Amino acid sequence: MKRVLITGANRGIGLELTRQLLARGDQVFAGARNPDEASVLHATGGSNLTILQLNVTDPQCLEEARRQVAKQTDALDLLINNAAINLGDETISEVTAGRLMETHHVNAIGPILVAKHFYDLLKRGSSPKLVNISSEAGSIGRMRNFRGYSYYGSKAALNMYTRSLALDPNLKGTIVIALHPGWVRTDMGGPKATLSPVESARMILSVVDHLAPEDSGKFYTYTGEEYPW
Repeated sequence: MKRVLITGANRGIGLELTRQLLARGDQVFAGARNPDEASVLHATGGSNLTILQLNVTDPQCLEEARRQVAKQTDALDLLINNAAINLGDETISEVTAGRLMETHHVNAIGPILVAKHFYDLLKRGSSPKLVNISSEAGSIGRMRNFRGYSYYGSKAALNMYTRSLALDPNLKGTIVIALHPGWVRTDMGGPKATLSPVESARMILSVVDHLAPEDSGKFYTYTGEEYPW
């Protein structure tokens, strides 16, 4: 049984990851910014599920979430930073400082804050892994057409932070990767996306299950292929 923390677990990919991990018999700490509104997550149920109030931009909330996790386990084996927002594409005439900062705070800074609060529990885990759900949108090398600013910049920043986490001596022994989950039919991906949350989550977990120490610091797709930065 793995002990897993997932952020943004109340819907989409995070919710499906929670379901599949619970079905495997793992212990899941599922973070949601507003747990009272996460009715589908609550309906998932099960003795191995703990739902946490977890706002990735709020250090005080993160500290309380860590205390709640530490009451139930002395270690984590897997941390999946999944929480993210996309306020939509914007041109230079539409972009604002507020829009940029909000998106970066959630998508790039948030995962670092989560790692900061939980890395000590993660280090005590069995073959611990930290997975940042990124996006092909964060690949600078693959960007060929204009696609906006806030979301794409935040994912590129998350990719750099992933490399930093992989090299941080405080996380020695932890496998850290960025992972593109595919184009998924969620609120963010839209109805025309090619993958269902069930398919994406299943393939993500397959990639995670097969990670080795030499994979740390890399950027993968949901198919297990290494993706260019």
